[in-house]
Order: sequence, then C-alpha cells, then structure tokens
Amino acid sequence: MTLVNRVNLEPAFVLHTRAFKETSLLVDLFTKSLGRINVVAKGARKPKSPLRPVLTPACIFAISFSGKSELKNLIACELLNHYPLSMPVSFNSIVYINELLIKATEKEDPHEEIFNEYQLLCAGLSNLTDQVEAEVLLRNFELILLQELGYGIDLSFEPISGNRIKVNEKYAFDPSLGFTRLKADSIKSHGVFSGKDIINFSNGDLADQGSRLASKQIMRLALDHHLGNKSLNIRKYLSKE
Repeated sequence: MTLVNRVNLEPAFVLHTRAFKETSLLVDLFTKSLGRINVVAKGARKPKSPLRPVLTPACIFAISFSGKSELKNLIACELLNHYPLSMPVSFNSIVYINELLIKATEKEDPHEEIFNEYQLLCAGLSNLTDQVEAEVLLRNFELILLQELGYGIDLSFEPISGNRIKVNEKYAFDPSLGFTRLKADSIKSHGVFSGKDIINFSNGDLADQGSRLASKQIMRLALDHHLGNKSLNIRKYLSKE
C-alpha cells in the first residue's frame, strides 16, 4: 500500500459516496496518479460545506487530502469540469462504470490510462444522441479496462491456432483463453458468436443490433470471469426497468 502524508490538487473522479456519522461522507475516488482511494469528507453534507461538491456526479476535481492509513482525510476539492448527463442511459452508464471500477481495481493501484479513458467516457456520455453511441462507448471502455488490468481480449485471432477470425465461421468464447472456431456439426450454443459479430466488435462497428448484443455478451462473460464473486448490483436495477 502506498503511504501518503499529503497530496495537493490531484485530478480525481468520485465513484461513490455514502453517509458517515452525522454530517460527513465516505468517498470512493479514482485518482490519476494514485488509483482508487478512500477518503472521509468531514462535514460535507452540511449545506455550506466547501467539500459538498463531491456529491455532484460526473465531475473531475482537483482534490487535496492527507493521511497514511487506508482512509484519508479530504481537505479540499476544486471542480475542474462537469460532464452533464442529460439522458437516462448516460446516467445509468456512469453508475455502472463506477461500480465496475470499484470492484475490478485494487486500492491505491495506479492506472493512468484507465483514468484518461474514463475522462473520455464522461465527455462522450455527456454528448450522447442515442443508445447505440452509449453502447459503443461502454464496450470500448470495458475492453481497455480489461487490457490495462492484464486481461485483454484478442478479437482478431484464435489464440491456439493463430488463425485470423473469419466472417462466416462460428466461435466459442472462453474468457481465460479467447475465441476458438467451432466445427460445423458442433451443438454448443452458450458462449458462441459469429465471426462477423466479433470482427464488427473489433472494428468498433456496432451499427448492427446483433453485433451490439454479441459484444455485450462477450464483455459480460469476460468481466464476470475476472470479477469472480463480485457481482454488479447495478445490473439488478437495470433489469427491472
């Protein structure tokens, strides 16, 4: 664990907040150079508290904090940029990604590339025009997240044979291995995807509804495998809508 005495003006996003004692908050932050950290924002729930802005979603802050324990003390937070999430899909998407980051990353493990991609994601979600754009942004972020954590998915080649994935073939997906071409007489159905959908996903082309569904299923299988027993609560909420 990184021991920190005091850090000033560190770029950070708020992933989650929860009430602490009478007027304070416990805050999960994703910082640019230190990764995910936990801080206590004392008195932040008071109407005139200078720390109250941490309650605003989809913002990048310059934060200052101190402490050598796992739980730091938030000293100041300056709003650098706000990404308005006007569409319901934008808000639901950022809630999902925030929970994913909390459960997929380790505390105080720096991932600057993930931080930069998160910032791009917020900017993209704040300018959405439709659901398709949101899904493209989410799948791209999920891919980069897994890659940066050391679990990248090869969407172009079979790992064992080294053969390029072909449009007209069917492939089984194993999150720990990758894609393997199926024989024509195979009866396997779960975790099977068309080469066309895999290639479309690889190219970021999710205009086709089937490719969008396939890309979502591929990423769910991959993420669930690496999260283990850390299920995502936001999925239960979204399934009720």
